[in-house]
Amino acid sequence: MVGWLVSLLWSCGGGFGSGDPTDLSGDFDPRVPHPSCLEDSGLVLETPSTGSFMPYKRKGFGRYAQVVAPSGGVIPVFAQEQVSDAKLLRARSLLKFFLTNVPGSTWGADKSAVANAMAENEAVLMMPNGAHEEGNEPNLPAQPLYDAEMPLEGSDWFMNNDFEHRDAGFEEIFHLVHDAGVGTYMQGALPEYQADLDAEARAAIADGRWGREVEPGVQEWIAELDREDSLAQEYIASVIDSYYGLWGSWDEADGGMWGVYIAKTREEMTTLDPAGLALLEQFLPAYIPTEVRLDSSLDQDFTLTFSESTPYTHKSRYFLHVTLTGSAGVALTGNDLDNHLRGNAGDNVLDGGEGEDTVIYCQPKAAYEVERSGDEIRVEGDGGDVLHRIEWVHFSDGRVAVEDL
Repeated sequence: MVGWLVSLLWSCGGGFGSGDPTDLSGDFDPRVPHPSCLEDSGLVLETPSTGSFMPYKRKGFGRYAQVVAPSGGVIPVFAQEQVSDAKLLRARSLLKFFLTNVPGSTWGADKSAVANAMAENEAVLMMPNGAHEEGNEPNLPAQPLYDAEMPLEGSDWFMNNDFEHRDAGFEEIFHLVHDAGVGTYMQGALPEYQADLDAEARAAIADGRWGREVEPGVQEWIAELDREDSLAQEYIASVIDSYYGLWGSWDEADGGMWGVYIAKTREEMTTLDPAGLALLEQFLPAYIPTEVRLDSSLDQDFTLTFSESTPYTHKSRYFLHVTLTGSAGVALTGNDLDNHLRGNAGDNVLDGGEGEDTVIYCQPKAAYEVERSGDEIRVEGDGGDVLHRIEWVHFSDGRVAVEDL
């Protein structure tokens, strides 16, 4: 089983489907506690000093989390000591995001084979300390994602759009999914999709949509990618980053990915790179269906509604389900989709915005005091929350329509 111990997998948790605090992508039972309320305590594990784990342990990767594929095979994520548990779990959540089914899509409707191929190909993500230095990656057969490349949603790096610490999580994790799951030099599950990606990458270079020579060295980089058979994954990774808003606030030049890719936003992609947009949407969803947990340091209001005057919303506009951590009393506002919002230990304002929205509480309904005043609902229990434009409240003993509170 690709060297990973089956007996360890299920005892440690972290499966591919629902019943997981990061996975809100499918249907769940409204009569029982919301998946967001499940504990994370079994997800971050100490790396054993045995078998296939040993090389990672020796290189200082003392903790790991994992995604278990439908076949029972494992895709592990290892972290060195400076990488927080929150960052490790965010990497795991992003991996699950890429492996979440997209109903009705050409290549993403059932990603079981992609996940199984990744496990069979012994795909590994490693999270080293510090920042990436070309040529100094740990000598291990794993895709690197460095601590300095992994801003947590709601952290200063995220809120201030710090491009010295740009979010490379989508890009690097997709590289792993692409190589080991879709398939390049490894046997993957979607060779036809890979052929389409490669053909479009070459077409994008030829017509100037990608690989734009915005600085010296780009053409040498493109030639190196061609030799490595990596054109497809680097091209579509640029498309992915712009699609999910990671470059929307970058104002130093036109385009995304430092200007190497022609489109900065999803709106620009519709006219500047419709072919790349179509290829992405054949595999990935329009919005992020896994739970986003905001960093515990967040001490300002947070919104999923896009505003040009609030640059981080280029990214948060594509979130669906958001949880506050920490204890700061802040306001959390949804967008025009069906959001699931969960407060923290502070006094929060939870505003669903448009859509059919749910607020989550992890104790029984009887543990809370609920007061109504016009359209405002106040819930006292885990702090004192004020609810606006909320259609459902999900307690541990079931979901209740607001009119029945």
